Amino acid sequence: MARKKEFGEGVFYTIFNYIWWFLLGSFYFALTNILFISVWLITNAEGTSIFNLMTVISLIPTGPALVALLSVMGKIVIENDVNMTKDFFKAYRKNFCEALFYWVSFLAISIVIYADIIYLNANVQIMSNKFILLSIKFILITVAFIFISITFYIFPIISRFKFRKKDVIKISFYYVLKKIHITILNWICLIGLLYFLVEISGPILLFFFWNVICYLIIFNEKTILMDLEDKCVSLLN
Repeated sequence: MARKKEFGEGVFYTIFNYIWWFLLGSFYFALTNILFISVWLITNAEGTSIFNLMTVISLIPTGPALVALLSVMGKIVIENDVNMTKDFFKAYRKNFCEALFYWVSFLAISIVIYADIIYLNANVQIMSNKFILLSIKFILITVAFIFISITFYIFPIISRFKFRKKDVIKISFYYVLKKIHITILNWICLIGLLYFLVEISGPILLFFFWNVICYLIIFNEKTILMDLEDKCVSLLN
């Protein structure tokens, strides 16, 4: 009996579980992003940028898939167990509309900021006041930094809780400042993984990247999510 328990809870068994969960998570994330994969493959085959608009459209389903991935990573980090297939698709269906709302908003704002920066860079030679140009770019980059920092908290929160939209945004902004060390740690994880992805590029690694970044963000925010859960339980009681 003791040997059976040792096998079920041993180091190798745990490592095998994590590897299996990550592989399944990556597969399901890729499966729910089949539209983006198809467009990505076509774009690379053509070697042109005529599919830019199609690429943006194909990214829309990524939102619900991302929240579902965060949800199962949360179960792994906080609960130390997960039924990957059942829990992933349950979270995908349950949070679909809410995840879509925040993700489409994220894409729209990101595109606007990116387009403004590209426009400024393209017209740098004809602008007489370089100080104004640099100031506008600095403001845009600062807004992008704050905006992405807030999303670090929005998606993990909606993956586990049902709050009003304005409350989700307020709570996320609060933790960006209150837990600035976690915000910085999230940025370090994101930039570090992006650097690794650029150095060793490939479509398979791209989806494995999402799995790892979701796990790290949930791991970094574990105490925050558990604190929110305790507060929710206290309010119900």
